[in-house]
Amino acid sequence: MSKGPSVKPEPRKNRVRRPNRPVLMKDEERHRLLYGPYEPPLVKRGFLVDAVRGKVRFGTFTNALIPWPKFKRSGKAGSGGIVLCGDLLRALERESIPAISHHWGVCRATVGNWRRILDLKGRTPGAQRLVSLGVELSRLPESRKKIGDAARGRVMSAWQKSRFHGAMRRGWRERFEARRAEYRRTGRFPKASKSDPWIPEEEKLLRELPTAELVRVLGRPFKGIQAHRISLGIRARPPVVQRPWKEREIKLLGTASDGALAGRLGRSVSSVQHRRRSLGIRSASPRWWTVEEEAIIGKVSDAEGARRLGRSMKAVGQRRRALGMAFFRVENRRQWTAAEEALLGTDTDALIARQLGRNPLSVAIKRREMGIRPQTKVRPWTRDEMAVLGTMSDREAAKELNRTVLAVRTKRQLSRIPPGTNRRWTRSEDKLLGKMRDEEVARKLGRAVGAVRARRGQLRIPIFQSKVRRWEESELSLLGRAPDREVARLTGRPMAGVRDARTKRRIPSVHRVAPDWRPEEEALLGTGPDQDIALQLNRTVKAVAHRRVIKRIPVWRPG
Repeated sequence: MSKGPSVKPEPRKNRVRRPNRPVLMKDEERHRLLYGPYEPPLVKRGFLVDAVRGKVRFGTFTNALIPWPKFKRSGKAGSGGIVLCGDLLRALERESIPAISHHWGVCRATVGNWRRILDLKGRTPGAQRLVSLGVELSRLPESRKKIGDAARGRVMSAWQKSRFHGAMRRGWRERFEARRAEYRRTGRFPKASKSDPWIPEEEKLLRELPTAELVRVLGRPFKGIQAHRISLGIRARPPVVQRPWKEREIKLLGTASDGALAGRLGRSVSSVQHRRRSLGIRSASPRWWTVEEEAIIGKVSDAEGARRLGRSMKAVGQRRRALGMAFFRVENRRQWTAAEEALLGTDTDALIARQLGRNPLSVAIKRREMGIRPQTKVRPWTRDEMAVLGTMSDREAAKELNRTVLAVRTKRQLSRIPPGTNRRWTRSEDKLLGKMRDEEVARKLGRAVGAVRARRGQLRIPIFQSKVRRWEESELSLLGRAPDREVARLTGRPMAGVRDARTKRRIPSVHRVAPDWRPEEEALLGTGPDQDIALQLNRTVKAVAHRRVIKRIPVWRPG
């Protein structure tokens, strides 16, 4: 196969330099912490428990806005990385990566590695807030002007164009032929990704079926199908013939929520909402916005407004945009006075925030900026409480002294008191295991349910009155010789249990070959719901729907 002429990259001096991206968001907004304050662990020497490395020796504190302990390297001089413990783990679950990077003094890649190691997936509330702020910033006129100025003059060189178009065309013909051969061989449309090419058989259905049904038949995303329709100039077919509204259905509009009425009338929520709005009927909203509530919007952040009004942050944001208000900026917040700053550090952040009418997080941030240490109310240890340490486990001592387990363990370690041993299991206690429910045994012996369950598992005692049936040899012989559904019917077990037993023993499954469609079976398609036809023909609902689409039989509609 001959390759086209290769285009050499242009010299660096001829390339158009890309302008810097304009900064649309203030650093105060980008680095704001939502769920603080976050305090470092109280430690001067000793050991800490890292979420990844386990028990590590404390080295020193970082010089960041939130000073955090670093562990000491074993066998080397100096300190290692930051200890993943305490409030840092809570921040990684809720705050945004730029905020954590700014306050803990690390790069954003390090924060991303921490989340990846701790298996934290998805977008945090702090990251979602930054996305929402970015969307609202981009709607402002000055932001649109900055974005337009940055994009103006951005030219793609010939070498970049050749690489871009070459990457788009690479492997297109092979994937097209493979998808078309798969369809001709099986009669079904293979599952496609965003970059997979469309075959003529798929494009033919764009004129015949609505988009919602094409998603189920072709396995492509809704937006991808709509975009391909627009590129081919094909108008979307209406999903179904709309049912006429009856008088009794119209009388129900506005008496309940649109979602409840949609399920009651067998219609979509958008259909009920459109009909109600066209008739000028107000929705049955349990709570309307008052003048006092609207006066708060825009003067505080959406999160603070939602907390004060008892509404969701999404509802507050929608109402603010409907009133034509911009989002709350950091520059509009209340400035700190000298009298307020003098109170910082004299009491706990929560009490000062309640006294000044501020958020505890803003009080903690201002205190850190001024370099004031936090004031904590520590309950002093009495001689009677010290006498309890070491006589029982830390958890039991914490429950008896009304303190946290961490406080008890820290005080015991600082006092160099050896840990107390847990209660030993006696023979009379072991005899109760498996004779009654674990909760009843725990209540009778005065132990935790988890301890009872762990002891029973250690002695391999089955659960009391367990509903789990043991597999017989005759039942095990059926696995892999018949489909899981058939084995479940013969043995009287759930299909999930049959599948688990088969995969546990590494037995391959048997796929039942679907029989060919007979003319009398195809005559039943469209005469009733797909679920009823599937039960009548002993086929799956998906198989019935797929055959009906191939035969171009419309969906059955009542009445």
